[in-house]
Amino acid sequence: MIPPEQEKSALFRCHLSLFFVILIWGSTFVNIKIVLPQIPPITIALLRFIIASIVMGFFLVITKQPRLKKQDLPRMIITGFTGITAFNVLQNLGLRYAGATDAAILISMSPVFIVLLSWLFLKEKISTFQLIGISIAFTGSVLVATNGSLNNTGGFDRLRVYGDILILLSSLTWAIFSVSLKKLLNTYPPVTIMTYSTIIGTIFLLPLSFLEYPVNFQAINLAGWLNIIYLGLLASALGNLIWNWALSKVSPVTAGAYLYLSPVVSAVVAFIFLNEIPSVYTITGGIIIILGTFFASKHDSTVESR
Repeated sequence: MIPPEQEKSALFRCHLSLFFVILIWGSTFVNIKIVLPQIPPITIALLRFIIASIVMGFFLVITKQPRLKKQDLPRMIITGFTGITAFNVLQNLGLRYAGATDAAILISMSPVFIVLLSWLFLKEKISTFQLIGISIAFTGSVLVATNGSLNNTGGFDRLRVYGDILILLSSLTWAIFSVSLKKLLNTYPPVTIMTYSTIIGTIFLLPLSFLEYPVNFQAINLAGWLNIIYLGLLASALGNLIWNWALSKVSPVTAGAYLYLSPVVSAVVAFIFLNEIPSVYTITGGIIIILGTFFASKHDSTVESR
């Protein structure tokens, strides 16, 4: 039997690790914004996930995690394309026009899309309470994207709306990824799924990156490369491994509660490094989205990744 002191200490380390991961994930939107002037969006994703694939693949081998079976390859290809390729391409393209705070808020819509897709394709029931939550969340997303104005004057910015729409689409692809991997979770641990998804998604990113050819890699300064390493090593590889370790110690509901801190972290980091000051509409819309997402989410989250 574990002594109470050791149990409390282990639980504290677990919560500290979850908070650390959220700090990393919440800052990634700012990292991408910083790198975008130097590197095209798809190439950023490719470089990031080459690093993540190497680190996670190495971890998979040395820890002797279960290997993918041939019959599960088609479903894993879907998860890799939606959760890594499409999600990150749309997110990075959207961040050319959307603010980092906008992106963090709108990405948090993914649980709402998960509920809707589960209803459409998995025939899961949606309660009246969830429908209210979904409606609330979508109202908040409109408020954030339009900055409180649907006119061509004032706070309305067409490019910003375009970027926010791309971010919302990336949130939708993450929901598709989450729904498609449900059957895989019955066979494989999350680390195996994320590792194979990352490697497969990186393979898809390679031909897409040719659309941005040629890329002047000599124009990337030291800060740019450090941001890429941060995104690949800390956010995608180490962040995933720590998150999945923490999920083995606490319930998904407990871990999932930390995800609501991500937009807050992003807003603070964006203010410090990008001088982004969120408008009243962004803050209000963000609160509405988080509230709606809380109501709409009826079950535990499965696998989170960045």
